[in-house]
Amino acid sequence: MILSNCKALKELPKDIGKLLRLNELDLAFCSSLKALPDSMFQLKELKHLDLSGCSQLGCLPHSIADLSQLKTFQLYKCHKLEHLPLEFGKLHNLVQLNLSNCSKLGCLPDSIVDLSQLKTFQLSKCHKLQNLPMEFGKLQRLVELDLSNCSQLGRLPDSIVDLSQLKTFQLWQCHKLKNLPMEFGKLQSLEELDLSSCSQLGCLPDSIVDLSQLKTFRLSWCHKLANLPMEFGKLQSLVKLDLSNCSQLGCLPNSIVDLSQLNTFRLSGCDKLENLPLEFGKLHSLVQLDLFGCSKLRCLPDSIVDLSQLKKFPLLACHKLENLPMEFGKLQNLMKLDLFSCSKLKCLPNSIMDLSQLKTFRLFACHKLENLPMEFGKLQSLVELDLSRCTQLGCLPDSIVDLSQLKAFRLSGCYKLENLPVEFGKLQSLVELDLSGCSQLECLPDSIMDLTQLKTFELFECDKLENLPMEFGKLQSLVELNLSRCF
Repeated sequence: MILSNCKALKELPKDIGKLLRLNELDLAFCSSLKALPDSMFQLKELKHLDLSGCSQLGCLPHSIADLSQLKTFQLYKCHKLEHLPLEFGKLHNLVQLNLSNCSKLGCLPDSIVDLSQLKTFQLSKCHKLQNLPMEFGKLQRLVELDLSNCSQLGRLPDSIVDLSQLKTFQLWQCHKLKNLPMEFGKLQSLEELDLSSCSQLGCLPDSIVDLSQLKTFRLSWCHKLANLPMEFGKLQSLVKLDLSNCSQLGCLPNSIVDLSQLNTFRLSGCDKLENLPLEFGKLHSLVQLDLFGCSKLRCLPDSIVDLSQLKKFPLLACHKLENLPMEFGKLQNLMKLDLFSCSKLKCLPNSIMDLSQLKTFRLFACHKLENLPMEFGKLQSLVELDLSRCTQLGCLPDSIVDLSQLKAFRLSGCYKLENLPVEFGKLQSLVELDLSGCSQLECLPDSIMDLTQLKTFELFECDKLENLPMEFGKLQSLVELNLSRCF
């Protein structure tokens, strides 16, 4: 029976208990419903009950334990629900229980540990929940446990390590959680662990390295986390590791290079991270490495060029990074390289033109970059190139016109750029060209009218530009032209 979103429904018929064969009852978002009739618990065949969004429902009757066949019970967003009946654990066939967003729920009855068939337990955003029953680990069949955003949860019971079937454990934004049980590594079936924004978490237990099945580990925004266990590299099944915005993390253990299955590694916003392990290149499965905002990172280890599977490499705002390894071009699978605001980067290694798969290259605000390698045009797969605000860049290499796939070229704010290569018009695929703020640019090459695909042309604040080529009108695809503050 489906009665969801009957917002004016205040009560159920008293004889609803006569529907002896009723299998499913959906009362989701019946926001005026305040209580359930006693007869309802005569529905011995009921397997699925949904009370999600019954925001006026303040309590459940003790007789709810009589629903002996119940398998799924949804109580999501029951904002007035403060507690569960003491006999709740008698629902022995319950497989899924959702108490998410029960914002007034302060505790769970001890009997809840008797839900011997429970596989999925969702408690996210139970903001008043301070602890779990001491024997919580008796929920032996539990596969998924979500405690995310339980902002008052200060600790986990030691018995939680007995959840031998647990595969997914969500603990993000548990702001008062300071530590994990010492034997946490006994959760041998765990595949996903999310501790993001556990802002009081100062360390991880050494046993965490025993989580042999762990594939995804999120620790972003753990501001007090200063280090990782020395043997962290024992997490041999790890595929995704997120340490972004761990602002106190000063170094990585050398063993981290033993994570042979690691595919994605995020370290953005690790303000205190000064270097990477020398053998970092041993992470041969790495496809994405994010070092965005590692503002104290001075250099990359030479071994980084051995990351042969790497496709995305954001290095934005690495303000102290002065150069790239000489053999950087060995990253043959790299498709996206972002050096945005690497303000101390003076030059690019000549090997960079060997990045044959590179499609996107951003060098925005690399203020000390004076030139590009002479053979830069060998980057034949390049589609997007951003050199905006490279304020020391005085010229472009002639070979740049060989970038036959280039569609977007941004040069705004290149104050020292005086001219473009004579054969600039060979960039036949170009759709967007931004020369705004190139205040020293005096003229455009005649070949520019050969850019037959050009749709957007920004020339805003090109103060010294005196005229346009005579045949400028040949740019038949042009849709937007900005000549403000020119001439």
